[in-house]
Amino acid sequence: MDALLNGILSSNHPDQLKKQLLHKIADKGAQPQAIKTIKSVFELTVNWYLEIDNELASNESLTILKSWAKHNLSTFEQFFDRDYLVGLLLKKCRRECNIPILVKECLHLLQRSSIFYSHLKVVEAMAINYVQQHPSMASIVNFISLLRTFKECIPKGDFTSKFCVALINGVALVGHPDGRVLEYIQGSELIFKFINALWNQADSRFILESLKAVFTLISDESIEMTFCLGAIVQHIPKEMIDIVVKYAVFESNIVDDSMTRALNRIIGWIQWPTAVNVSVWIIGFLQSLAAEKRFTVLISVTEAKIEQVFKAVELSQVRKGALNVLTHMLLSFQHSPEPFHKILPKIPRVMSILTSETSAHSQDCAVRLAYLIHCCMYHHAGYPDLYDPVMEIIKDFPQPDPEEIQKKLAETRWTNQKAGNKNYVVKVTQRSETGKTGLHNLGNTCFMNSIVQALFMADGFRRSIFSLSSMGDKNLSSKLQQLFAFLSHTQRPAYAPINFLAASRPPWFTAGHQQDCSEFLKYLLDQIHEEEKTAVKKKKMSMNGKQGQAATEEASETTEANSVIEDCFGGQVKTTYTCLTCKTESSRTELFTDLPLAFPEYGTCEKSLVGGDSKRKKSGDPAKVNDEDKKQSDSAASKKLHLNDLVQFYFKPEKMTGDNKYFCEKCGELQDAERNIKLKQVPDTLIFTLLRFSYDAKRHTRTKIFRDVKYPRTLVLPSDCDTAETSAKQTDRRKSVRTMITNKIEECGINTNTSKGEIYSLFGVIVHSGVSSESGHYYCYARHSLFTNPEAYCDKVQDCKDEDEIDFLQNKWYLFNDSSVSHAHFNSFSNVTQRFTKDTPYILLYKRITPSQAEGQDIDLNKSLHTSEVDPPMRADLRALVNKDNTFFLQEQEAAAKTKSTKKQEAANTSSWFNWNNDDDNGPPGSCGGGDGGSGFGGLNGANRFIF
Repeated sequence: MDALLNGILSSNHPDQLKKQLLHKIADKGAQPQAIKTIKSVFELTVNWYLEIDNELASNESLTILKSWAKHNLSTFEQFFDRDYLVGLLLKKCRRECNIPILVKECLHLLQRSSIFYSHLKVVEAMAINYVQQHPSMASIVNFISLLRTFKECIPKGDFTSKFCVALINGVALVGHPDGRVLEYIQGSELIFKFINALWNQADSRFILESLKAVFTLISDESIEMTFCLGAIVQHIPKEMIDIVVKYAVFESNIVDDSMTRALNRIIGWIQWPTAVNVSVWIIGFLQSLAAEKRFTVLISVTEAKIEQVFKAVELSQVRKGALNVLTHMLLSFQHSPEPFHKILPKIPRVMSILTSETSAHSQDCAVRLAYLIHCCMYHHAGYPDLYDPVMEIIKDFPQPDPEEIQKKLAETRWTNQKAGNKNYVVKVTQRSETGKTGLHNLGNTCFMNSIVQALFMADGFRRSIFSLSSMGDKNLSSKLQQLFAFLSHTQRPAYAPINFLAASRPPWFTAGHQQDCSEFLKYLLDQIHEEEKTAVKKKKMSMNGKQGQAATEEASETTEANSVIEDCFGGQVKTTYTCLTCKTESSRTELFTDLPLAFPEYGTCEKSLVGGDSKRKKSGDPAKVNDEDKKQSDSAASKKLHLNDLVQFYFKPEKMTGDNKYFCEKCGELQDAERNIKLKQVPDTLIFTLLRFSYDAKRHTRTKIFRDVKYPRTLVLPSDCDTAETSAKQTDRRKSVRTMITNKIEECGINTNTSKGEIYSLFGVIVHSGVSSESGHYYCYARHSLFTNPEAYCDKVQDCKDEDEIDFLQNKWYLFNDSSVSHAHFNSFSNVTQRFTKDTPYILLYKRITPSQAEGQDIDLNKSLHTSEVDPPMRADLRALVNKDNTFFLQEQEAAAKTKSTKKQEAANTSSWFNWNNDDDNGPPGSCGGGDGGSGFGGLNGANRFIF
């Protein structure tokens, strides 16, 4: 019979004829046959079914086997005994996937046999081993089909969990599909549905054991994973995801490389069409890793997988989950734009796919993707060449509210994620809710910090600094560029400006001692100006060659453009001296970057002061007059001055008599004279220094003037300068604004005493806190100096009843106090001296308001979504510097978290005042102290700080 069967199969007859002949052989099983013949047929047909790659042999062999076994059951029982079944389940053959089918069909034949139940026990006992030894999709699927038919074979008790683990391990190793993707997907789903059914009948700890096995697999470098393991995700109870994530991140102590590998593989599952909950699992892992400060893993995973996740957005079946993961990854990866920039070239294709589909789901995803792009461009601003094409694509989609973006970014930021382990101990300094960056006090350096923050908020100056070409790392302007870059884009709550301090500190300043911020400001601006001028001269000399050096130097002095400092802060003042004897006048014009405003002496000019007493009367009695002078002087001293008083006092003609006579060249001797000061050129940004510190010659001490001053939001500065506008039309516009605002301010009771004033708006105030010039602390109030169309604004001024209602700048103030930054209000500093008598504004910064310099309607640097409205594109070297430091910052936090986690018990046992006072992660010291400080200055750091 063996020969006949083999002959039929190997013959040249057509398959249909072969099939008919084989059916006749199958029918022969009903006839009496020798036992030897029967067994030989059993062996041959089993061999055909398991070893021969012939579809006809495979199909017909099982038919022949079943027919002969049915009619020769006792012989079949002898053939298919326990040993044969064990050997079959251990067998390695060409068509291993057919073994479970063969066993299932044989068990069907033996259901009424006495050996049936013992065979079920054999299958149950060998189930785990079989799955382990046959890691192929077809083998596992067919074996599950066997178990579902004969449920008694399913491993029981503790073996159920082990069997689930074996199935998961088997699926992980099944390899990739060879073109039969649909069967591959269906097989995976069948396996994990079966596992889910076992989970539902077992204790929850079985589920956890299975999921721990999953995590062990995907973190093992030696195992080559297949993404079909992702099919398990939709069958995991959602409440178990948090448990598994907690185990994997907080309890397993898995090293970073293994965690990275595991997360990369989990993200790979996002492409699995039925893994509906995989996004929840991925985001859970990302959030928990951020809470653990495992930033190395997060950085590696995001950079490696962001393109794969974005690619998955193209696929409608997995789009929703992929977009959820993409959104979380991009919004949380805030220290560098690299992941966002990786997907930029692919955005047009994906948006085209989404918009071309008509389903509500695809349209909703398009809106969500546009929202995400807006958020990323808002946060990683300064790349118009990259962003403008994308902006064109999403221009018709709704733009998100900037405050909503800021809130979303704050929620997803890695450093804001909460630790899930209650025993997790780490101190994390949170970034200010304002979005602004503080500056660490490096030891009495608040004089520098306050100046830097004020200059940073001078938007025109900041933009100009960013626009400068690199002049070498050693130049002060380059150091300021770097510092501004960090203030713009660092992820640190506060930055330590160590390099800038070393480059900007005047040579005569003693390190570690408090200094005068006004003196520092003058030195800083002067050095930047000289560096730029020198760089321009060197460049011209280099271009013209050594032979033309002298001519180049001479030409550069007369033709070279203004420096950044001149453009932003430079003004010209003309001082004229008139001899009262011969009436001869002489004058000189000087450049300035700030105007020093002295305080009028009490009792000498209060009639002309806005804040003084204009109703003073004198009696005829000299004694009474002197007494009244003293009273009136004391009264004037208690009155609140107006900044306009100090400005007019600065421009008030001064009589030069007595010891202060003027030497007249025409008369050839000292003569009484009059000095007049007028502005010939006004600066774009006006700096006032209030001369509060004076020297008492009698007491040989330096004193501070605490006289309170009202600081208007809008100021009219008297000037005799010619218009700086470029056309008659612009000149008329400027005059119209100037006239309108001047008239309105005078209607509010302020005498501007000029018909040609320039309009300025206050945007920065540096406050000195302290009782004298020998101690104190500096802090800064500031807002952005962008303003909208002055002409349009003038239409809104008509109903203003108070000068404080006249304001061209957006009323969003910040308080910069070294490393601390918070929201503030205009009244916070305008009344600061009344609330804290030792805190007095010292330096004021005003922005010139002209129609030609208007930024446009409703622009807010904090809220702008358009790249053309924010700072110019940052140079690649500055961006790289900030991105590198942002990475360092995350690594520092990660290292600190690991150190504190391992030493938390030791830290708790050794806590003391000393440890508490220095528990700042080795960071710089705090503020200088020395005064009441509107924000609580003083305390432990409140030792005397010297200014002069």
